Amino acid sequence: MKKNIPPDHIDQLFSRRRFLGTLGTASAGLLLAPYLKTSPLFANMLFDRSAYLAQVAVTQSTTYDRTTIKQRVQHLFESIGGIGDVVKAGDKVAIKINLTGGGGGTMAYNMWTHPEVLRAVGELIIDSGVNANDIYIVEALWNTTCYNNYGYSDVQKSLGAQMVDLNKKDPYTDFVSQDVGSNSFLYGSFTMNRILSDVNVYVSIPKMKQHYEAGVTCSLKNQIGIVPMQSYTTPVNSGRRDALHTKDGTVSSTTRLPRSICDLNFARPVHLAVIDGVKNARGGEGTWNLTFQACEDHVLLAGKNPVATDSIAAHLMGNNPEASKLQLPSGGQCDNYLDLLHQKGIGTNQIDEIEVVGDGAGLVTSVRPKNEITKPNGFQLCQNFPNPFNPSTTIAFYLPQTKNVSIKVYSVTGQEIEILVDGVVQAGQHRLHWTASGLASGVYICKMQAGGFLDTKKMIYQK
Repeated sequence: MKKNIPPDHIDQLFSRRRFLGTLGTASAGLLLAPYLKTSPLFANMLFDRSAYLAQVAVTQSTTYDRTTIKQRVQHLFESIGGIGDVVKAGDKVAIKINLTGGGGGTMAYNMWTHPEVLRAVGELIIDSGVNANDIYIVEALWNTTCYNNYGYSDVQKSLGAQMVDLNKKDPYTDFVSQDVGSNSFLYGSFTMNRILSDVNVYVSIPKMKQHYEAGVTCSLKNQIGIVPMQSYTTPVNSGRRDALHTKDGTVSSTTRLPRSICDLNFARPVHLAVIDGVKNARGGEGTWNLTFQACEDHVLLAGKNPVATDSIAAHLMGNNPEASKLQLPSGGQCDNYLDLLHQKGIGTNQIDEIEVVGDGAGLVTSVRPKNEITKPNGFQLCQNFPNPFNPSTTIAFYLPQTKNVSIKVYSVTGQEIEILVDGVVQAGQHRLHWTASGLASGVYICKMQAGGFLDTKKMIYQK
């Protein structure tokens, strides 16, 4: 007999922030970028450059071949007048990569900054006179496996640079409280590793992606990973920095997250942004998003103003950087942090105020999304996120129709560990959180059944 889940029980099972509604045709149409404007900027004409407030370089690459990427990044830097005004001999430089989540799998380089982009940026900074030992590759790591096994550790050693895990105090004895300043929206200060206050230059090299809750993720959204996760989790969701997203589960992430992004950038400004869009993604930041789709835009961008650089990247992905709201992959909207920063005078998000340079500048005139995001066409169980996790993780699933659903967790020997869902669940996108309380580290199996649908995912609990 089917067992209906009472409304109060479903609230306990699922996050207080349910998945946003499924993508509709209206939102899909917005991705066609009807707001594109004709401007002399894109006509390769001669005109007064004093009208521009920022400069962003764009180039193309269809490969991550080491020599090609080095040439392409060098071209970007030359196109924006070199980086001698940003880095010089004697500087200490932090390079923030983007390793969101803990398990990349076959989509790792659609989600993460490619190590060859890191290598090229590091080598060119060394060429500018910076001592290799004064370069710090920084990221709040989910685990060391992703860093060590996907080429980042090899690049670090090749450069002679150091790595600092921003989740930890090392190489210092304590964290620092970094002041946000008078522009603050939500926070007066942030807990950070001291390296972020000790360096002279801060470089952000993210992946160019759409984001499920923030619209777009580039150099500014990359800042979410500069604070130690354990300092910003909440009882509602201990698997991510939920305090930055929803405070305590009671505030909408579509309003809070954009302002948290702004505050983080007030506390630790980006001096140079290099965006990796050779292989990237639409529909979300990672494979845990139901609308996630691998994409290859074959572009690299660089700029000394992160608001302008991210605005061109957003434009290339079919989102309007000038609007007060950014479109979400699910069809909803969020407040536009690019516009919020623009209003604070941090940088421009106005396309006609940005000089697009480089041999890929012409791409800005013909922006068309490479992938239209659609809702899943059948039952779907997503890989949990993060994975590996400690101690909590999020499991997302999609139902094309209302069904009796069973979601259970098993040990690798087949022992039933916990029943997460057992009853009738409405059609749509859902997510739930599971905490491995009192369990040993190891592999666990998440099994979902709905009608004739059956799927399993391996979840790695790593203390």
